[in-house]
Amino acid sequence: MALGLAKTFKESESALLDVLVRVRQKNGFFELGYPHLFTYCVQGLGLSEAQSSYFSKVARKSEEVPELKSAIEQGVLSLSQARRVVPVITKETARDWIAKAAALPQKELEREVRRVNPLAVTKDRVRIVAVDRSELKVGMSVEVERKLARVREILGPEVSLEQTLERLVDEFLKRKDPVQKAQRAEIRKAKRPTLGRSVARPTLGIPVHVLHAVNRRDRGQCQATTPHGRQCSEKNWVHLHHIVPKARGGANTADNLVTLCSAHHRFVHFTPGRSSRGS
Repeated sequence: MALGLAKTFKESESALLDVLVRVRQKNGFFELGYPHLFTYCVQGLGLSEAQSSYFSKVARKSEEVPELKSAIEQGVLSLSQARRVVPVITKETARDWIAKAAALPQKELEREVRRVNPLAVTKDRVRIVAVDRSELKVGMSVEVERKLARVREILGPEVSLEQTLERLVDEFLKRKDPVQKAQRAEIRKAKRPTLGRSVARPTLGIPVHVLHAVNRRDRGQCQATTPHGRQCSEKNWVHLHHIVPKARGGANTADNLVTLCSAHHRFVHFTPGRSSRGS
Protein backbone atom coordinates (compact mmCIF):
# COMPACT_ATOMS: atom_id res chain seq x y z
CA MET A 1 0.00 0.00 0.00
CA ALA A 2 2.77 2.45 0.95
CA LEU A 3 4.56 1.88 -2.37
CA GLY A 4 1.33 2.52 -4.24
CA LEU A 5 0.65 5.72 -2.33
CA ALA A 6 4.22 6.92 -2.87
CA LYS A 7 3.86 6.32 -6.61
CA THR A 8 0.54 8.16 -6.65
CA PHE A 9 2.12 11.06 -4.75
CA LYS A 10 4.94 11.38 -7.28
CA GLU A 11 2.51 11.17 -10.20
CA SER A 12 0.29 13.85 -8.63
CA GLU A 13 3.32 16.05 -8.01
CA SER A 14 4.35 15.73 -11.64
CA ALA A 15 0.81 16.37 -12.92
CA LEU A 16 0.44 19.48 -10.76
CA LEU A 17 3.78 20.81 -11.96
CA ASP A 18 2.64 20.32 -15.57
CA VAL A 19 -0.53 22.31 -14.90
CA LEU A 20 1.37 25.08 -13.12
CA VAL A 21 3.87 25.37 -15.98
CA ARG A 22 0.95 25.89 -18.39
CA VAL A 23 -0.71 28.35 -16.00
CA ARG A 24 2.52 30.30 -15.83
CA GLN A 25 3.10 30.26 -19.59
CA LYS A 26 -0.37 31.72 -20.21
CA ASN A 27 -0.38 34.00 -17.15
CA GLY A 28 -3.40 32.05 -16.00
CA PHE A 29 -2.90 33.10 -12.38
CA PHE A 30 -3.21 36.71 -13.57
CA GLU A 31 -6.51 35.99 -15.32
CA LEU A 32 -7.78 34.37 -12.11
CA GLY A 33 -6.98 37.52 -10.16
CA TYR A 34 -3.74 36.48 -8.44
CA PRO A 35 -0.63 38.68 -8.78
CA HIS A 36 1.88 35.80 -8.87
CA LEU A 37 2.00 32.04 -9.37
CA PHE A 38 3.23 31.73 -5.77
CA THR A 39 0.16 33.59 -4.45
CA TYR A 40 -2.11 31.41 -6.59
CA CYS A 41 -0.53 28.27 -5.12
CA VAL A 42 -0.91 29.49 -1.53
CA GLN A 43 -4.32 31.14 -1.67
CA GLY A 44 -5.94 29.47 -4.65
CA LEU A 45 -4.68 25.91 -4.21
CA GLY A 46 -4.12 25.89 -0.45
CA LEU A 47 -0.49 24.73 -0.62
CA SER A 48 1.96 25.68 2.10
CA GLU A 49 4.36 28.55 1.42
CA ALA A 50 7.26 26.08 1.20
CA GLN A 51 5.42 23.86 -1.30
CA SER A 52 4.33 26.90 -3.30
CA SER A 53 7.92 28.15 -3.43
CA TYR A 54 9.20 24.79 -4.69
CA PHE A 55 6.54 24.49 -7.39
CA SER A 56 6.95 28.13 -8.48
CA LYS A 57 10.74 27.88 -8.77
CA VAL A 58 10.71 24.56 -10.62
CA ALA A 59 7.88 25.70 -12.93
CA ARG A 60 9.83 28.85 -13.83
CA LYS A 61 13.05 26.93 -14.43
CA SER A 62 11.19 24.28 -16.47
CA GLU A 63 10.34 26.89 -19.10
CA GLU A 64 14.05 27.58 -19.51
CA VAL A 65 15.16 23.95 -19.14
CA PRO A 66 12.40 21.58 -20.37
CA GLU A 67 14.64 18.58 -19.55
CA LEU A 68 14.08 19.29 -15.85
CA LYS A 69 10.31 18.92 -16.19
CA SER A 70 10.75 15.78 -18.32
CA ALA A 71 12.93 14.22 -15.62
CA ILE A 72 10.16 14.76 -13.07
CA GLU A 73 7.49 13.40 -15.42
CA GLN A 74 9.56 10.27 -16.07
CA GLY A 75 10.11 9.69 -12.36
CA VAL A 76 13.86 10.29 -12.59
CA LEU A 77 13.64 13.20 -10.13
CA SER A 78 11.25 14.20 -7.38
CA LEU A 79 10.20 17.82 -7.01
CA SER A 80 12.47 18.05 -3.96
CA GLN A 81 15.49 16.88 -5.94
CA ALA A 82 14.66 19.16 -8.85
CA ARG A 83 14.32 22.32 -6.78
CA ARG A 84 17.79 21.82 -5.30
CA VAL A 85 19.45 22.20 -8.70
CA VAL A 86 17.28 25.11 -9.89
CA PRO A 87 19.99 27.71 -9.00
CA VAL A 88 22.62 26.07 -11.23
CA ILE A 89 20.98 24.00 -13.97
CA THR A 90 20.98 25.34 -17.56
CA LYS A 91 20.10 23.84 -20.94
CA GLU A 92 23.80 23.17 -21.49
CA THR A 93 24.33 21.46 -18.13
CA ALA A 94 20.90 19.80 -17.77
CA ARG A 95 22.02 16.21 -18.35
CA ASP A 96 24.86 16.46 -15.83
CA TRP A 97 22.81 18.09 -13.06
CA ILE A 98 19.85 15.77 -13.52
CA ALA A 99 22.19 12.78 -13.18
CA LYS A 100 23.75 14.26 -10.03
CA ALA A 101 20.36 15.09 -8.50
CA ALA A 102 19.16 11.54 -9.13
CA ALA A 103 22.26 9.81 -7.79
CA LEU A 104 23.68 11.90 -4.96
CA PRO A 105 22.42 12.10 -1.35
CA GLN A 106 20.93 15.46 -0.41
CA LYS A 107 23.98 16.80 1.43
CA GLU A 108 26.39 15.80 -1.31
CA LEU A 109 24.12 17.35 -3.94
CA GLU A 110 23.96 20.59 -1.98
CA ARG A 111 27.76 20.55 -1.69
CA GLU A 112 28.05 20.22 -5.48
CA VAL A 113 25.58 23.05 -6.02
CA ARG A 114 27.43 25.23 -3.51
CA ARG A 115 30.71 24.56 -5.27
CA VAL A 116 29.31 26.05 -8.50
CA ASN A 117 27.16 28.73 -6.89
CA PRO A 118 28.24 29.52 -3.31
CA LEU A 119 25.10 31.59 -2.68
CA ALA A 120 22.66 28.93 -3.82
CA VAL A 121 22.43 26.80 -0.69
CA THR A 122 22.55 29.63 1.86
CA LYS A 123 18.89 30.10 2.63
CA ASP A 124 17.68 33.30 4.24
CA ARG A 125 15.39 32.33 7.08
CA VAL A 126 13.56 33.84 10.02
CA ARG A 127 12.73 31.18 12.61
CA ILE A 128 10.52 31.72 15.65
CA VAL A 129 12.42 30.71 18.81
CA ALA A 130 10.11 32.22 21.47
CA VAL A 131 6.84 34.08 21.77
CA ASP A 132 8.53 37.43 21.19
CA ARG A 133 11.83 36.34 19.65
CA SER A 134 12.95 35.17 16.23
CA GLU A 135 16.27 33.99 14.84
CA LEU A 136 17.63 35.38 11.57
CA LYS A 137 19.86 33.31 9.32
CA VAL A 138 21.29 35.06 6.28
CA GLY A 139 24.27 34.74 3.99
CA MET A 140 26.27 37.82 3.06
CA SER A 141 29.17 38.80 0.88
CA VAL A 142 32.50 39.89 2.31
CA GLU A 143 31.70 43.46 1.23
CA VAL A 144 28.39 43.53 3.09
CA GLU A 145 30.08 42.04 6.15
CA ARG A 146 32.72 44.80 5.98
CA LYS A 147 30.05 47.51 5.80
CA LEU A 148 28.15 46.00 8.72
CA ALA A 149 31.34 45.86 10.77
CA ARG A 150 31.96 49.56 10.02
CA VAL A 151 28.46 50.46 11.21
CA ARG A 152 29.11 48.59 14.46
CA GLU A 153 32.40 50.45 14.89
CA ILE A 154 30.56 53.77 14.58
CA LEU A 155 27.83 52.74 17.03
CA GLY A 156 30.31 51.40 19.56
CA PRO A 157 31.12 47.99 21.11
CA GLU A 158 28.25 48.17 23.60
CA VAL A 159 25.70 48.00 20.75
CA SER A 160 24.70 44.44 19.86
CA LEU A 161 24.22 43.11 16.34
CA GLU A 162 20.46 43.08 16.90
CA GLN A 163 20.51 46.72 17.97
CA THR A 164 22.67 47.57 14.96
CA LEU A 165 20.19 45.97 12.58
CA GLU A 166 17.34 47.77 14.33
CA ARG A 167 19.08 51.12 13.85
CA LEU A 168 19.69 50.40 10.17
CA VAL A 169 16.11 49.26 9.58
CA ASP A 170 14.66 52.25 11.44
CA GLU A 171 16.80 54.66 9.42
CA PHE A 172 15.74 53.09 6.12
CA LEU A 173 12.05 53.14 7.03
CA LYS A 174 12.31 56.72 8.21
CA ARG A 175 13.66 57.76 4.82
CA LYS A 176 11.77 55.44 2.47
CA ASP A 177 8.52 54.16 4.04
CA PRO A 178 5.59 56.12 2.51
CA VAL A 179 3.33 55.16 5.42
CA GLN A 180 5.73 56.67 7.98
CA LYS A 181 6.09 59.79 5.82
CA ALA A 182 2.31 60.12 5.76
CA GLN A 183 2.10 59.74 9.54
CA ARG A 184 4.76 62.43 10.09
CA ALA A 185 2.94 64.76 7.71
CA GLU A 186 -0.27 64.26 9.68
CA ILE A 187 1.52 65.14 12.95
CA ARG A 188 3.08 68.26 11.41
CA LYS A 189 -0.31 69.33 10.10
CA ALA A 190 -1.87 68.94 13.54
CA LYS A 191 0.86 71.07 15.15
CA ARG A 192 0.80 73.78 12.48
CA PRO A 193 -1.15 76.90 13.51
CA THR A 194 -4.23 77.66 11.43
CA LEU A 195 -3.80 80.98 9.62
CA GLY A 196 -6.77 80.71 7.33
CA ARG A 197 -7.66 78.63 4.33
CA SER A 198 -4.80 77.99 1.95
CA VAL A 199 -5.27 77.51 -1.75
CA ALA A 200 -3.45 74.60 -3.33
CA ARG A 201 -1.57 75.40 -6.50
CA PRO A 202 -2.85 73.62 -9.62
CA THR A 203 -0.83 70.52 -10.43
CA LEU A 204 -0.99 67.69 -12.93
CA GLY A 205 0.21 65.22 -10.30
CA ILE A 206 -1.36 63.96 -7.11
CA PRO A 207 -1.08 66.55 -4.31
CA VAL A 208 1.25 65.50 -1.52
CA HIS A 209 -1.46 65.70 1.15
CA VAL A 210 -3.67 63.36 -0.91
CA LEU A 211 -0.77 60.93 -1.41
CA HIS A 212 -0.16 60.90 2.34
CA ALA A 213 -3.87 60.36 3.06
CA VAL A 214 -4.03 57.32 0.77
CA ASN A 215 -0.83 55.86 2.25
CA ARG A 216 -2.18 56.28 5.79
CA ARG A 217 -5.42 54.59 4.82
CA ASP A 218 -4.08 51.71 2.71
CA ARG A 219 -0.85 51.21 4.70
CA GLY A 220 1.11 50.70 1.49
CA GLN A 221 -0.68 47.40 0.74
CA CYS A 222 -2.61 46.36 -2.37
CA GLN A 223 -6.33 46.73 -1.72
CA ALA A 224 -7.52 44.25 -4.35
CA THR A 225 -9.13 40.99 -3.27
CA THR A 226 -8.51 37.53 -4.69
CA PRO A 227 -11.35 35.32 -5.97
CA HIS A 228 -11.44 33.72 -2.51
CA GLY A 229 -12.20 37.07 -0.90
CA ARG A 230 -8.77 37.62 0.66
CA GLN A 231 -7.02 40.94 0.43
CA CYS A 232 -3.92 40.82 -1.72
CA SER A 233 -0.84 40.74 0.52
CA GLU A 234 1.49 42.53 -1.90
CA LYS A 235 3.38 45.57 -0.63
CA ASN A 236 6.03 45.58 -3.36
CA TRP A 237 5.74 47.62 -6.56
CA VAL A 238 2.43 49.19 -5.56
CA HIS A 239 0.77 51.94 -7.59
CA LEU A 240 -2.03 54.44 -7.01
CA HIS A 241 -4.99 53.74 -9.28
CA HIS A 242 -7.75 56.19 -10.21
CA ILE A 243 -11.10 54.45 -9.63
CA VAL A 244 -12.74 56.90 -12.04
CA PRO A 245 -10.08 57.52 -14.70
CA LYS A 246 -8.77 61.05 -15.09
CA ALA A 247 -9.75 60.85 -18.76
CA ARG A 248 -13.37 60.53 -17.62
CA GLY A 249 -13.17 63.36 -15.11
CA GLY A 250 -11.76 61.40 -12.16
CA ALA A 251 -10.22 63.63 -9.52
CA ASN A 252 -6.93 63.40 -7.64
CA THR A 253 -8.74 62.81 -4.34
CA ALA A 254 -8.26 60.12 -1.72
CA ASP A 255 -11.77 58.78 -2.37
CA ASN A 256 -10.91 58.27 -6.03
CA LEU A 257 -7.53 56.65 -5.42
CA VAL A 258 -6.71 53.13 -4.30
CA THR A 259 -3.41 51.28 -3.81
CA LEU A 260 -2.90 48.32 -6.16
CA CYS A 261 0.10 46.10 -6.82
CA SER A 262 1.46 46.13 -10.37
CA ALA A 263 -0.26 42.85 -11.25
CA HIS A 264 -3.70 43.87 -9.99
CA HIS A 265 -3.24 47.31 -11.56
CA ARG A 266 -2.77 45.66 -14.96
CA PHE A 267 -5.61 43.28 -14.19
CA VAL A 268 -8.03 46.15 -13.56
CA HIS A 269 -7.01 48.03 -16.72
CA PHE A 270 -7.10 45.03 -19.04
CA THR A 271 -10.21 43.30 -17.68
CA PRO A 272 -13.35 45.10 -18.85
CA GLY A 273 -15.93 45.72 -16.14
CA ARG A 274 -13.56 44.68 -13.36
CA SER A 275 -13.81 46.72 -10.14
CA SER A 276 -10.61 48.41 -9.01
CA ARG A 277 -11.43 47.64 -5.38
CA GLY A 278 -11.46 43.92 -5.89
CA SER A 279 -10.90 41.19 -8.43
